[in-house]
Amino acid sequence: MSNSQQQIPYTVLIVEDELSIAENLLLALESEGFIADITRDAKSALEKLAHESPDLVLLDIGLPGMDGYHLLRQMREDMQLATPVLILTARAALEDKSQGFSGGADDYLTKPFALEEVLMRAKALIRRSRQLSDTAFVLSHGPLRYVVADQLVTVDGREVKLARKSLMVLELLMRYGGRVVPRQRFEDYLWQGEPPSAEALRSQLHLLRKALNSLGYDGIETVHNIGWRLTDSPANET
Repeated sequence: MSNSQQQIPYTVLIVEDELSIAENLLLALESEGFIADITRDAKSALEKLAHESPDLVLLDIGLPGMDGYHLLRQMREDMQLATPVLILTARAALEDKSQGFSGGADDYLTKPFALEEVLMRAKALIRRSRQLSDTAFVLSHGPLRYVVADQLVTVDGREVKLARKSLMVLELLMRYGGRVVPRQRFEDYLWQGEPPSAEALRSQLHLLRKALNSLGYDGIETVHNIGWRLTDSPANET
């Protein structure tokens, strides 16, 4: 993997119904540079997984409605997702662990746990997953699809050619999965600490928009005084 790809923040989906635990995990992950999001039930998690491609799922078992085992089974069997899954649960019995691993979990940690250990295991799982699957790693958002290793971007199956910095901008937007990417995050990633000109980032976004617009995609939204994000519905350039 190139150095630029290594500096892209990894994304984690936290599936946990106990809000205090979920928020502690969120803060710990974000302090380490991860992009993290929370869902508190299996249905919401499945809806996110249908449209986003996190690098890791932290999964509680005792969820309301559909439990974590059934969610994991749907991920592996119905959706055919290879996303690493770390189960975080109070269920410590051997049969519970066996059910988790046989259902497709990559790791299993019982509550109460140390946040430092969750972070260590999360990093190890993502690192191992990337070593195994980087050649086929794909990001998707709406009609956009980006095969990272091949630097291949398509809109509704039609290829679009992008310059290197445009690819970097698009990958960051897609990894944020519809969340706002702050201006500073873009500048740190694109220029590696070197001060860009006042209009450099805006120019890169203009070039990316122009290339995507040529194939009918106009879903990069400016969030004034904050940053930019991808939208599910077209957004006009501002």
